[in-house]
Amino acid sequence: MTETYAEAKSYIAVIDIGSNSVRLVVFSGLCRVPDTVFNEKIMCGLGSAIGTTGSMSEESVELAISTLKRYRALCDQMGVGEIVSLATAAVRDAGNGEDFVRRVKEECRLDIQVIEGPEEARLSALGVLSGEPSAKGVIGDLGGGSLELVRIHDGDAFERRSLEKGPLRLMSKFGDDMRAMRQHVKNSLMEVEWLDHREGDSFYLVGGAWRNIARLMMKEQSNPLPILQGYRAAGSEMAAFCDRLAMLRPADIPFGDLLNERRRQVIPVAAMILREVLRVLRPRYVIVSSFGLREGVLFDRLTPEKRAEDPFLYSCRHLAEERCRFTEHADILFDWTRPLFRSGDTERDVDREMLHMATCLLSDVAWRGHPDFRAEKAVETVLHGNFVGVTHRERAYVALALNQAYGAPLNVPHVAGVLQFLKVEEIHEARVMGAALRLAQRLSGGAADALKLSSLTIARGKIVLSVPKSQSEIANDVVFKRLLQLGQLLGRQATIQTV
Repeated sequence: MTETYAEAKSYIAVIDIGSNSVRLVVFSGLCRVPDTVFNEKIMCGLGSAIGTTGSMSEESVELAISTLKRYRALCDQMGVGEIVSLATAAVRDAGNGEDFVRRVKEECRLDIQVIEGPEEARLSALGVLSGEPSAKGVIGDLGGGSLELVRIHDGDAFERRSLEKGPLRLMSKFGDDMRAMRQHVKNSLMEVEWLDHREGDSFYLVGGAWRNIARLMMKEQSNPLPILQGYRAAGSEMAAFCDRLAMLRPADIPFGDLLNERRRQVIPVAAMILREVLRVLRPRYVIVSSFGLREGVLFDRLTPEKRAEDPFLYSCRHLAEERCRFTEHADILFDWTRPLFRSGDTERDVDREMLHMATCLLSDVAWRGHPDFRAEKAVETVLHGNFVGVTHRERAYVALALNQAYGAPLNVPHVAGVLQFLKVEEIHEARVMGAALRLAQRLSGGAADALKLSSLTIARGKIVLSVPKSQSEIANDVVFKRLLQLGQLLGRQATIQTV
């Protein structure tokens, strides 16, 4: 079993000094999916003048120094055990980068690691893989000063390339000449010999500007689940959206008022860069990762055994440990429900079993809620929880199963909006899983013995609940009512038999 949060190491802080922002993230410890204890960024713009002067401006340096002093003080007050300070394109490329590193050490008591482009790309790739282990294709991490590209497959990073093509760098060098910037980006991408189309691959977006493009796209779509992690769009659809954004003035960007002024100013250029990458790759999907460099730093330190753990199930299990009454019940529930689902040992079965285990782990998560709102509370937990390793479709599946487990109808507002993510057969399957859990909870009262002694089988048009004669009193009329509801979903006659 995985370690609990209480057993994980003390707080670890990662300070990311980029070309556009300086960010502090304090993590709960070195574990598979650490909690974010604190997260703050200040837009310092260290890379805004490098394209013209070759150095970081005095104003941006002073703002960064002030910010880093604050971060050091916050870490001291929080009792952070370790601080990892990383600087990327702006500091490594600026003529006054060494002076900046020295000042930070003297004035802020922080030792900055200035990482090279390939190492930045590697850590960003690890961050994406930590949140989505099955990722396959190319990762693109767009910062203000550079673009890191990495090819990933089978849980590992392969070819890496760092290009000095961030929006701030391009705008500093070319002003508002979008045509010149576009040609400059095209020429650079042509030099990356391994950057070509591969059937079935996806492109994974990392970096604030690209994530904001995805956020704007979700807003235009009125997406019912406005969570960036795991959001996916067809490659052609994202390309068309970027074409449009690249032609707009920052002030004219739809929903642009959701972004601060600095972020909004770089969106057209960031959209142009993304469009050119998509022109080369032609990915089937563009997928957003909320994990990147900072998470990669921690993932890089884990043992291979810990890296191999499924991140979604890890978080579900620890959430169950915190909130559920009978944590060990989940594994028993999972085994008890298996006879309801045919298995062909396919990739689809593996995905379905992961979702079923997550549903079992979260099946008791709302027990403290008011009885009239437990279904809504359980659904909200999975739809809006800070999970990784799970797509919007998978969140909707687990949410629907939990909604059914708590006895709520299909058309309630808190779940109806996300049904669009699911196919009809997936909706039915999730409801069957939820109805089975509802039966199990009524039969067992949350205790393990009743489930260990009983079983479900499907045969000859019937669904049969078998219980031992010595325990026949546990399967009374209220239990039969739940079995009948499950049988109605399956189109089978419900029967209780003693053995």
